[in-house]
Amino acid sequence: MDGGGSRPDQVTRPPQAAPVPHVEVAVAILLSQGRVWIQPRRTRDSLMGCWEFPGGKLKPGESARDGLRREVREELGLDLSESPAESYGRARHSYPEHTVDIRFFLCRLPSPLPLSPGRWVELSRLSTYRFPPANRSIVRRLKEMTGNGN
Repeated sequence: MDGGGSRPDQVTRPPQAAPVPHVEVAVAILLSQGRVWIQPRRTRDSLMGCWEFPGGKLKPGESARDGLRREVREELGLDLSESPAESYGRARHSYPEHTVDIRFFLCRLPSPLPLSPGRWVELSRLSTYRFPPANRSIVRRLKEMTGNGN
């Protein structure tokens, strides 16, 4: 015996932290005539004051494209069923309260529709708006479409 009172076959483990929630999101990048639609975030959280692209959380069992169409219809009243949604990449970002996995879809519209609330912004001016960290790589990529990487 070692005299220390502990048994060698006992392992003390630290308490497990609660798992961080994982959120699946589909986002539409609405493009028309060199402009992209952005809208102010409507939630009161750490990202308040940021701009974002329309979209939102997927429901359980919902495909990304179906969730995209549903969210855009709910947020903007816009039916994307006739507009092809081209996959434009993914982003994963960990926030303190959750991890978000975003699928971005490029949706080209023939003309900028009067949508609300938000605005159509020239691609070259997109980086002058504040976006959530999970959107920043896509914002850079969109700005590159203009041939102006600055």
